[in-house]
Amino acid sequence: MSRVLVTGCSGFLASHLLPRLLEEGTNKVFGITEVPGFTYPDVEVFQVDIRRRDDIAQMLEIIRPDVTYHLAAVANVGFTWKNPELTYEVNFMGTSNLLEALQASAPDSRLLLMSSAEVYQAAGGEPFRESSPTAPQNPYALSKLAMEMLGDLYGRAFAMKACMVRAFNFTGPGQDRRFVASDFASQVAGIERGATAPVIRVGNLEAERDFSDVRDVARWLPAIAAGARPGEVVNACSGRAVSIRRILDILLAAARVPIRVETDPARFRPLDNPVLRGDPGRLRRRFGLGPEIPLERTLGDLLEYWRGQTA
Repeated sequence: MSRVLVTGCSGFLASHLLPRLLEEGTNKVFGITEVPGFTYPDVEVFQVDIRRRDDIAQMLEIIRPDVTYHLAAVANVGFTWKNPELTYEVNFMGTSNLLEALQASAPDSRLLLMSSAEVYQAAGGEPFRESSPTAPQNPYALSKLAMEMLGDLYGRAFAMKACMVRAFNFTGPGQDRRFVASDFASQVAGIERGATAPVIRVGNLEAERDFSDVRDVARWLPAIAAGARPGEVVNACSGRAVSIRRILDILLAAARVPIRVETDPARFRPLDNPVLRGDPGRLRRRFGLGPEIPLERTLGDLLEYWRGQTA
């Protein structure tokens, strides 16, 4: 049995990754979260704040994982502009605590660091390759690039088997409403229930993003963790970019009532890449992976998820 650790086990991506890890039948799965009382069937969950160095060290002495998926993060870009200190504490110092503890208790563990396409330098619409220049434009991206550099440092200094996955946008059922597609879907569902006026508030609709289904991303991660070379960076993306307007149009077309659209200046970012599209060549060539779930189904399932919520 492989001992597998998932940090941020109460999060959105983890909710789709954990079932995949468990269904393999060869994994003993552990999780850490700071959410009080969180449990998951057949997963041994530790309530630990990743910012607490000694607590992380004690936990790793118990678990000694063979594979670690580091998903714990402050991940909403808008939130990180308002809370940069917390962002750096969790995403950078939390990762530092984890790497230090792994080096001490499980130095041979394979480690997958979940990074972001936000680290790439704004460009003219060409797809970003793993070798493309980086230039963070928000606190979240800065913290994620620093996290990658930590992984690279520990790889060079201690031969730690760390790989980095740069995820482009992904969405699907269960996503927090603070993210754009889920925000739109939750607003549509609330309007359909009569909970709010028939007006959906939006920010920049012209930005283009490379969207994947969270269930595809969860399927990709175990293959990457098993096959990536130490220090390797892998884009998790579809290779297609769609405008935020297109996301909104698909959801409005599925709405059961007429809805007006209003622009909300508060939803615009201080800095924003106009186009984020990934090159999935490495994902395809090295791991034989690619998207299976079309965007229309992803958004339809997301809308159905929000229709099932009561608030």
